[in-house]
Amino acid sequence: MRKDFYMFRHGETDYNKEGRWQGCGVDLPLNATGVSQAEVLAEKLKPLGLEVIYSSPLQRALETAQIAAASQHLKVIPLPELREGCLGVCEGMLKTDIAARYPKLWQEWYGDENKLDTRWPEGESKLEMQQRMFKGFEKMLAAKENVIGVASHSGSMRYFLLAFGYGPHKMPNTALFHIVWEDGKWSLNQG
Repeated sequence: MRKDFYMFRHGETDYNKEGRWQGCGVDLPLNATGVSQAEVLAEKLKPLGLEVIYSSPLQRALETAQIAAASQHLKVIPLPELREGCLGVCEGMLKTDIAARYPKLWQEWYGDENKLDTRWPEGESKLEMQQRMFKGFEKMLAAKENVIGVASHSGSMRYFLLAFGYGPHKMPNTALFHIVWEDGKWSLNQG
């Protein structure tokens, strides 16, 4: 059995534009640019044969999923495991302020060493984010559909994709990844 997952990041919000971290505790809608990005994403998704879209319940991801689903008349199902990571005390802060206040943590968060136990004060670790995302994907494996859209967030996606050897790259809004589950194995199809 094979299932194809097309995982994408939400469109832009005002906090993205300002360089502020949202995490799971800041729940903003898309801005006008984000809506336009979601519309472009919808066109990219059309030829992929999606049967359903699962989404983080945070409105920036849910709105992106709804825009992507509308033209294809797809159902959007909120799935809490797909939410953004808890970034603790850093939620709502400017990235520049976070980097200045926590330089060692900033380097560990974005560094090449991939320390999965790294976490922000009062936040979720990279490993906890990755494990939560895998739980969400396991739930989607039980779905009857075989081609599934997945709307999520850069942090959760970044550390989920580390399990496939990808990252930890920063990613633009509406970045799209193709993940395959076949014969009991996961793989990331690039290109």
